[in-house]
Amino acid sequence: MVSDLNPQSDWKSIELQKKELERDMAALMVEHSVCAEEARTTADPVTKAKLEARKSTLLGQYRSKELQLKALERQGQDLNRQILDFDEALPKIDFRKAREVIAQVIETLKLGDGGAAFMLLHQSEAMAGDLLLRAMDDVLTRGVNPPICYRLTFSPAVGGTDAQTFLKLLGRYLGVELSGDLTTDRATICQTLCSSLRDSTVIIRLTNWDAVGPAHQQTLMRWLQEEFWHPLMDQLSAVLEKWCARIIFVVVANRKLTDDCRAAVCFCTVDEFDSGSVLELPLEHWTERDIRLWLQEHFQLSKPQRNHWSEFIYGETRGDPSLTRKALQGYFDDLLASQME
Repeated sequence: MVSDLNPQSDWKSIELQKKELERDMAALMVEHSVCAEEARTTADPVTKAKLEARKSTLLGQYRSKELQLKALERQGQDLNRQILDFDEALPKIDFRKAREVIAQVIETLKLGDGGAAFMLLHQSEAMAGDLLLRAMDDVLTRGVNPPICYRLTFSPAVGGTDAQTFLKLLGRYLGVELSGDLTTDRATICQTLCSSLRDSTVIIRLTNWDAVGPAHQQTLMRWLQEEFWHPLMDQLSAVLEKWCARIIFVVVANRKLTDDCRAAVCFCTVDEFDSGSVLELPLEHWTERDIRLWLQEHFQLSKPQRNHWSEFIYGETRGDPSLTRKALQGYFDDLLASQME
């Protein structure tokens, strides 16, 4: 039994134990081979008997280590599954409004025989926006054809945080070599992307928007909407004459957009959805009811116990998604540890 209450730590501990066992087994095999060779070549019957006995001992030790290794592998698989269970369960705790918005947009695109949507997710880090992105993936993976996701991230690894860098990142997925001319490269990217579409969904997800910097957000956002997105929609319209294709573009910012950047964006609402405009995905604090329902689903608690813990966790976190997530992860880890005792 592992003693650490954190499954992630337990998993690392198991991996270290497995490596140690594998080293021990390798050493036993080497020693067994040496004994076998000496037993085969020795002419002394007493020495031969001792070597044969040593071989049997080494083989027994090897088999014992092998059983331990198999047990650790099963335990590691169980822990990995439990960690995944938490990751898969938590996105369902809230974001009801955001999930409804996403579902409504997807339904609109279905009823329209395809189309496009430009979405904005800001304050992502503070509001656990990555959980909403998982929820979005969950909605989009329902269907015959799984979506194709192009994950673009501004980082030191790619250098810039401008329009040319954006096209460079997208071009890597599409196998497009850029010429260095922004207008030409944008046209090539849009044409290549649309020419590959059939009855499929493509998700373009741009993360780490904040790296663009306050002074340049307005310029890049305006270029994305007017010089990239609108021409892409024009190309898509020809595809939609024959195929039910969907393109969803999501920009993820960890903080709020600058005021001048917001002023440059043409926004829409889900009730008055416009593919050419940007739709904000609402991220809200979680309620005590959200926490209570999640505890009810994952813990065997009486109603008074469930209500006590949901009230306590909400009081400690005030529904802040990041703090609530951390608290629930801790309690979930405790639950897993108690099940392994």
